Amino acid sequence: MRTQYAPLALFLLLVAMLLVPRVVHGQRLSLTAEEMKHALQTAHPEEDGFIDDVVDRVNNARRPASQRLPAAMVESTFQWARRKNTRYRFQYFRRALIIRAARIGVRL
Repeated sequence: MRTQYAPLALFLLLVAMLLVPRVVHGQRLSLTAEEMKHALQTAHPEEDGFIDDVVDRVNNARRPASQRLPAAMVESTFQWARRKNTRYRFQYFRRALIIRAARIGVRL
């Protein structure tokens, strides 16, 4: 009686194995670089370049894993920095993201 469910269980396992890599690698940042620049009030081209690099590290699947950033980390750091002092939001974001990325082995 138990063996009649074995083919179904094997099929479900195969489907799960095929879908998981797409879900893990399909993670993308919900914000655009322009939205982040506006909210963090970037003032210099270097600051804009940092934001562009961060967004690319999240969205570009061709980057090596050692250079990628999780979307959840970037978004949570962004939300945290947005609540800080209006004048220095970008500086809060950059410093916090550098520290958090270093903890997972990504150098910014």
